[in-house]
Amino acid sequence: MRAQDLAEALHCEVEAVLRWQRLGLLLGEGDAFPPLDLERGRLIVYAATHGIGADEIAAASARQGDLLGQFSLLASGGGSRPARPIEVAVEDTGLDPSTLGPVWVASGLGDQTELFDEDLEALHAASKAIAAGIPEDALVQLLRVYADALGRVGEAEQRLFHYYVHERLRSDGVAGAALTEATDEVVDQVIGLAEPSVTYFHRKAFQRAARDDFIVHVREGATPSASVVGETAITILFVDLAGFTPLTESMGDVAVAEVVDRFSVLLRGAATVHHGRVVKQIGDEFMMTFADPSRAVAFAIALGDVVADEPRFPGLRIGVHFGTVLYREGDYLGATVNTAARVTAAADPHQTLITRSLLDAAQMPAGASVTTMGPRALKGIAEQVELFAIERRNRGARTVDPVCQMVLSPEADTVDVSWQGTVIRFCSRACAEQFRSSPERYR
Repeated sequence: MRAQDLAEALHCEVEAVLRWQRLGLLLGEGDAFPPLDLERGRLIVYAATHGIGADEIAAASARQGDLLGQFSLLASGGGSRPARPIEVAVEDTGLDPSTLGPVWVASGLGDQTELFDEDLEALHAASKAIAAGIPEDALVQLLRVYADALGRVGEAEQRLFHYYVHERLRSDGVAGAALTEATDEVVDQVIGLAEPSVTYFHRKAFQRAARDDFIVHVREGATPSASVVGETAITILFVDLAGFTPLTESMGDVAVAEVVDRFSVLLRGAATVHHGRVVKQIGDEFMMTFADPSRAVAFAIALGDVVADEPRFPGLRIGVHFGTVLYREGDYLGATVNTAARVTAAADPHQTLITRSLLDAAQMPAGASVTTMGPRALKGIAEQVELFAIERRNRGARTVDPVCQMVLSPEADTVDVSWQGTVIRFCSRACAEQFRSSPERYR
């Protein structure tokens, strides 16, 4: 390619291309540029949209090796790709222009101004799906799920690679060409793992979803079909860590992140046993669904037991409700979800609250006790909701750090403070000192 050709392909001035060449950001010599410079140029243009100029890229590359060489290949999928105007897809695929726009945006391509071969292939598949009878709105929903879920996968791959590989190499003093070489070796292994893993996990997830859908079909056989598309009866459970804000204040972000990671491990392990599905996680809060209301109750009790066995761990607040929801784009919407969230907010630390509808639908596991809490006014809910607290019978008394709300096992190393004739246990010296500074705050 000539400089003029490259500039036209990148929608920029020839002088910009020549300047990048002088900075050593492009591989071309004289007026001859290899195809890979197209991908390097695309990454330079992308950086400019984030306020990063060519000079900054050149300076960073001097410290960290050929960043454009490393990341342009990753961003392009491994090579130089010809691009065409997006409008080509209308004629090539037969998609109506009014359909192409929603499909393009739903696929997460709203910021992409060009059409590549892989995009055209995906649009062909979308066109065939519509022709086979899949409604356009259903297809758009599915594409949004794909784009959102795999967007998170791609981001996680890159972030984890950056934090745990690239930055560790830099901290060990590796720089320049040596850093590029060491990084490339790991990148090759990551790419070899990524796509087979995505295919594998998709297959396993689809199999699990098919089994769950079988149960739905069996149960729906005895009841009329839903009048609204996506409407179904299900159990919604929310769980979060009580006292998350004071925990962060007393322990710091890094320590709390480790607690959340541990919480995720414990929760997902219990969910596997009791056939619960994690719909989403936001910080320390998890939203889950259960096809069987009884399983939701058993899970809540089991999770409380697992957490109680940890030497130091925050208390849990759990809320469970059974009712009708709407399924949209991998998520659940409606009054049932809102009620479950409000029930969780009403729970005290170390408490599981359920509603009357859940109590009527579920069988209590052996050894569980149910305490009537009476009707409660919940934020955003028009009518009062009758609540019940459930827990395992004869569960021993808990010792709780009043500052960070950590549950302390008898075996845990603690800092003990005598205050007004009472010995108070704390998880750490920091929490003890915080209490001493303003004990009235934690009375």
